[in-house]
Amino acid sequence: MQQPREPELNFNQVKKDINLVDLVLTLGYQHNRAKSGSDIEKGKFHTFDYKGKPGLDQVIIYKNPAGDYLYFNRADDRDKGSVIDFLKHRIENPRIDGVVATPGKNIWASVIENAKRFLNLPAAERSTSHQLQQRIEPLQRGDTYVPDFLRKTTPLTDTAYLMHRGLSPETLASPLFTGRILNHVHTGQTKEGRPYKFVNTAFPQVYQDSIVGLEIKANGFKGQAADSLNSSALWLSNTNSKTTTLVVAESAIDALSHYQLKQPTNALYASTSGQVTDNKVTELKRLVENNNLKTVKLALDNNLEGHLFDTRLIVGLARPATPMGIVRTLPGLITVAIHSVQDEPVSRLHREAKAYNQQVLESYRKVAGPEAVPGPTLDIELIKASKVGDHSYQFHVPKRLETLAAFNQSLINAFPMVARVELEKSKANDWNDQLKEQLKEKSQAVGQEPTTAPEQEPRPRRGPRL
Repeated sequence: MQQPREPELNFNQVKKDINLVDLVLTLGYQHNRAKSGSDIEKGKFHTFDYKGKPGLDQVIIYKNPAGDYLYFNRADDRDKGSVIDFLKHRIENPRIDGVVATPGKNIWASVIENAKRFLNLPAAERSTSHQLQQRIEPLQRGDTYVPDFLRKTTPLTDTAYLMHRGLSPETLASPLFTGRILNHVHTGQTKEGRPYKFVNTAFPQVYQDSIVGLEIKANGFKGQAADSLNSSALWLSNTNSKTTTLVVAESAIDALSHYQLKQPTNALYASTSGQVTDNKVTELKRLVENNNLKTVKLALDNNLEGHLFDTRLIVGLARPATPMGIVRTLPGLITVAIHSVQDEPVSRLHREAKAYNQQVLESYRKVAGPEAVPGPTLDIELIKASKVGDHSYQFHVPKRLETLAAFNQSLINAFPMVARVELEKSKANDWNDQLKEQLKEKSQAVGQEPTTAPEQEPRPRRGPRL
C-alpha cells in the first residue's frame, strides 16, 4: 500500500508554523535581557546573541503592527526580514550550527529543508517562549530601535576635554557640528562599592545615515562603545547649502582642529576613526555621489600611516573605468594594481615615477659621489612598474613617506577620480598637533602661558568597553 505523501511545505506555511523567537532559542541563541526593550521586563526590541556571544552572531527581533515576528542584524543591513530571510541568510553565510545548505538543492529548497528539520524535532528538543512572546509588544508608528550605547548619551554640555585639546567655544558652537558631538555618561562602582561617574566625549559613527557606534574620548583614554560597528562607519559633520567639499581626517578631533585652523565655509567633514577599510571607502564614495560633491580633500595624518591611508583612499576613489587597488602589502613595500584600457594615464604615471626615481638617484649621488654605481641600497628606494596582462599594470612603491607622497600625487594627476582629489597635510604630525603649536606660539607672542596644553593623543587601551 502506498504511503500518503507528506504535504508540501511552502513559505507561507513556514511563516505560520515557525515562530522566529522559538527558532533562534532552539538554535542556541540566548536572550540578552540587559539590552532588550525599553526596560528589562518589557520592551519592543529584543536582542539574541548566538551562544551568548554577540561576536558570533546577533539578531534583534521585534513584532510588526500585524503581529508578525521580524528581525534585523546591526552588523549587516542585508540580514533582515522574516523567518525565511533568517534561514536563507545563514545558509548563504554559514556561521551557526543547525542551519546548513542541502546538497543538490538550490537556496529556496534548502530553506524548506531546514524548516522541515526544525518542525520535525521532538518537542523536548524545541524551545518555546510563550512568556517572552507575550512581553514583545507590536511596534507603533514612530517606534525605532535605539542601541544601548545611545541611551547613555546626552547633548554636549561638558566640553572640558575638547577645550583641553585646544578647541574653541566658537568651533564647538558651529552649526557644522551641532548634534555631532555628545557626552557619554559612564557610571559604576569601585571594588570597594563606591559609586563613580565619568562624563566622556562621544563622536557618533554613522553608516548609511544611521548611528551604529560611538568613538569615546577622555583625557588619557579613547575607545569604542560596546557594540559599535566601527569597521563600516564614519563620523560626519553636518552639511549646508554651500557644501561642495569633503574633508577626510583620521579623527574627529583632527577634523575639528582643521576647521578651527582653516575656517572653510563649504566643507563636509568625515573622520575614519583611525582606520581605512573597504567599507569606509565605499561610504565616502556614497557621500560624494549623494551630495554631488566636487572636491575631496584628504587631510589625514602627516606620517607614514597617513600616507598609506591616502593611497588606499585614492585607489578607492578612482572611477570604475580604471579599477585599481592595493594587492600586496609587505613590511617595506606596497603593490598597486591598475587596469586601464587607455594607455596615456598609465604612461603619465610611469613618466612621473621615473622622474621621482631620477630625483632619488641624484640625491644619492650627491652623497655617494657622481661615479657611484647604484646597488641594492638604492634599488629598494625606487618605484618600479611592470605590465602583468592586457591593460593590467602593477606599481611597486617603497613604504617611505616622501615616496608615497609623490606616488599618491601622481595617481591623482594621471587618472580620473569620482571627484577632484586633493592632498592636504598638516605642518605637524596631525591637525590637532598643528593647532596646539599655533596656540602655543600665539600665547608666547603676547607673553602669556598657553591656556591649553593638551597631551598627545592616547593610544587605545584594553579594558572594559563603555
